[in-house]
Amino acid sequence: MQVKLSGFETQKDPIQNYCKLGCGILSSSGLAAFLIGLGTASASAEITPFQIQSTGTISGTIQLPSFNPNFNNRVTRVDTDSTGTYNRNIGSNSNPNYVPVYKSDYVKVQTRTDGSLHYFVDFKGIPVVSFDGILNSPVLSGGELTPYTYQGKLPGTKYQGVVQDEFGLTKAFYTGIVTDPKTGQQYEGTFQVSGQGPRYSDRNGGESPTVFDFKSDIPGKPTVTSYKMTNSPLVRLTINVPADAKLVTPPTTGGGSTTSPTPPTPPTPPTPPTPPITTTSPTPPTPPITTTSPTPTPDIEFSSGNSVAVNSPVFNFASMCVQNSENCRTKVTLTPKKAIGPRSRVLLR
Repeated sequence: MQVKLSGFETQKDPIQNYCKLGCGILSSSGLAAFLIGLGTASASAEITPFQIQSTGTISGTIQLPSFNPNFNNRVTRVDTDSTGTYNRNIGSNSNPNYVPVYKSDYVKVQTRTDGSLHYFVDFKGIPVVSFDGILNSPVLSGGELTPYTYQGKLPGTKYQGVVQDEFGLTKAFYTGIVTDPKTGQQYEGTFQVSGQGPRYSDRNGGESPTVFDFKSDIPGKPTVTSYKMTNSPLVRLTINVPADAKLVTPPTTGGGSTTSPTPPTPPTPPTPPTPPITTTSPTPPTPPITTTSPTPTPDIEFSSGNSVAVNSPVFNFASMCVQNSENCRTKVTLTPKKAIGPRSRVLLR
């Protein structure tokens, strides 16, 4: 007799199938872990460089570089009166108050198209460096200016700049922590900074060095070679956040505190009123007992709208006597106590 096992002709080894299934799962898990690892690496990748704008103050002695104690090629033209005197308005436009600031011996004059005379003095800008500079700003903390070599010739330079119609901080490096005022995010590293002080024509123009302080009017030569600044204002300070800066704190929404708000306390659910208990008292055959119906009493109404009687339940103890008892011959009637006061509302918070 021949028996044909047709059901097993095309069936493969079950052990082999299980192996393929397990290997597929392991391969999928490994691929997922690999992709997650790539995502993590991307999340911790370099920061996209950006700039932070703020204000600050700067201190230190600025001086002309020893190997180039000359003016630079920029010219600042200042309008003066016919005597070469520049007057600054320390008042307002509606109520001006002009005070003399600087007088030059090199006043020039031009005739305008309308025939009027234009008096002015030209000044050359001055490149300066500082070896003891200090920079302060609301967005900078936990650090200081890092020395570097100016043009490869002056090591130990804390910052460099130029004195013109305003003081310009052209280059410095701050090592410490900078806080982005828009997000509250903090970054740690070394940041290149630049900025500028108020213009000579501003009301506070005298709080920052200008060409007036170095007396660089053309064609004269600089008679001042150094100037000491103490907390001179920087009306603009730009901090460059590089790609290799380290993230210090997680970003916050809208800036400010990262403290989570305390969730509100959920209201206490009202206690459901106890349903009145009704008892059926047996009526003794003899002697007849007369009971007085309880006087209707005010209810207590809850904020949910439910109500319950104040004097519920009411028990008539006379109906509970034992038949033929001597004590049951007296009619005992309990009158429910009246509630005091108007209809009451109990609000459960």
